[in-house]
Amino acid sequence: MKKLLLFFGTISWLYADTKINDEVFDQLIQLLEDDNATQSLIISNNEKIIHEYYGNNYDQNNLATSWSIAKTFYAALIGVAIQQKLITYSDLEKPISYFVPKLSSDLKSDITLYNILAMKSGLEITEYLNEEMFFSIDNLDFAMNVDPKDEQGKVYEYNNVNTMLLNPIIESIFGRTPHEVLISEILNPLKIKDYGLWKDSAGNDMTYYGVDLKPMDFMKFAHLVMNNGKLNGVQIIDANYMSESIKPLSEGTGEWFGLHWSVRKFNDAKTLVGLEVTDGQTMFLIPEERLAMVRFTKYFHNPGKGYQINFGALEYLLWMPYSWIKYITTLVASETSPGVEPVDDPSINFPDTKSLGVSELNCPFTSPDKCSGVSKIQNLFFGLGAPVTTSE
Repeated sequence: MKKLLLFFGTISWLYADTKINDEVFDQLIQLLEDDNATQSLIISNNEKIIHEYYGNNYDQNNLATSWSIAKTFYAALIGVAIQQKLITYSDLEKPISYFVPKLSSDLKSDITLYNILAMKSGLEITEYLNEEMFFSIDNLDFAMNVDPKDEQGKVYEYNNVNTMLLNPIIESIFGRTPHEVLISEILNPLKIKDYGLWKDSAGNDMTYYGVDLKPMDFMKFAHLVMNNGKLNGVQIIDANYMSESIKPLSEGTGEWFGLHWSVRKFNDAKTLVGLEVTDGQTMFLIPEERLAMVRFTKYFHNPGKGYQINFGALEYLLWMPYSWIKYITTLVASETSPGVEPVDDPSINFPDTKSLGVSELNCPFTSPDKCSGVSKIQNLFFGLGAPVTTSE
């Protein structure tokens, strides 16, 4: 732990610690730790760890899975490309066909990289919102064949397809796969050595989901973002790109959105930036107060099985209507009784954060303003350094 604290504290002397509201702090900790689904909770103040918790049978060495928090990692690589002068900031306004010539005659050829990042591409979203692509054998082929339904740049709509399209864009810019770039340009500089990066059944790097790290390593990335892309005095991610990414640019339902970052609350003094996804995985930052929090729910995965999706026998049923697939998968990844270890089916391989308990605080596929547990977490974290305030 001393080494980790030393790492996190390398530039903290430049800033003052935020005065913590002890009552709010205690309420936040109790709320999250009373939830039996919580695997880990880490809170930092000015890059100093002020609270660290792990659920029963877990410790700091157990990996957690990101679900859609992965989106922010791969979007950051566009900022890395700008910093390395592989592209310019103005190149964000170029169409995706500039980066992926294969799409030159496609209906979405003119959609700009900026609108992909801002989730304002106008691309069609399926009836089952952001789930259906995951249950396709070839996620990249799925994304490449989605057509626009609206004019780009007009409406924000959270869509996994946008982020999967970063896969060929990143490979075009760097000449390497997204996973290779993430390892060399983000994970290695942060001294992150233990990780699992998921691929779909066809072997494509999944860029919208699926980064497995130790909870403290997720915190390292949170600190990199909080420091506007700078690590130990070296700019890793372009500062202008990073600053734009965490601004409330587009209003959604119960949140605003920047460039692949959600803005959950803000007022004239501060901004709550971050994501809370699927089963309660959370990465929150208040850059102005230099506060950060990561929280993950219990994760069940045998790393010996690797990190490529395998649906087992379910793969032969993927031709069926998705409503049927959705029902069947609830049976495959069913919740076990409290304290009972789930059975590890050797023929199936994908991240499982349901079989060890569903979070009492999270409401999957529900906007944050409609989920009381998420609203409580946000309000408490936003008020951690001051009395709780209402977002504008």
